[in-house]
Amino acid sequence: MNIKKTSDLLLNFAIKRLAEIFGILVSLTGLMLFLSLITYSPNDPNFIFPENTKIENLMGFQGSFISDLFFQSVGIMAYLIPLTFLVTGINILRSKDFFLFIENNFFTILYLISGTLFFIHFYSDTYSIFINGKSGFVGQYLNQTFLKSLILINEQVFFYILILSSPVAVL
Repeated sequence: MNIKKTSDLLLNFAIKRLAEIFGILVSLTGLMLFLSLITYSPNDPNFIFPENTKIENLMGFQGSFISDLFFQSVGIMAYLIPLTFLVTGINILRSKDFFLFIENNFFTILYLISGTLFFIHFYSDTYSIFINGKSGFVGQYLNQTFLKSLILINEQVFFYILILSSPVAVL
């Protein structure tokens, strides 16, 4: 009996099962986050309002707190984060590659930056139910940096660059 071959097979089996469990957990996290975001209500308890109000979010106080955090920080771009988690979890489940999670989180940060810049610069005056607007406080901060002057160089070109660099074309 070859012990090295058996131990390698057992280790490979365990790693694949852990990757599958991790992929399922990432997908479930995306589904729960999506559920908390679509049932968001500005009247739910969060950072500002007291905790003794009726919670309308299906995920309870935690869902109300998390959805408020996401909407106040990145605005409506928060709807794309659970979609990214869901697709990442499915891809991890299929390919058994843990690195996909790190890679997709990197690209999530990039599309959040470009999406919040897009909304703060081109659509900042439209109606929004969020306190910090469609782009959140991240977009408001990025609008005060050198990126605003970079966009002002040629607004038409940067309009298309920001749309193509973030999955905002659906909105």
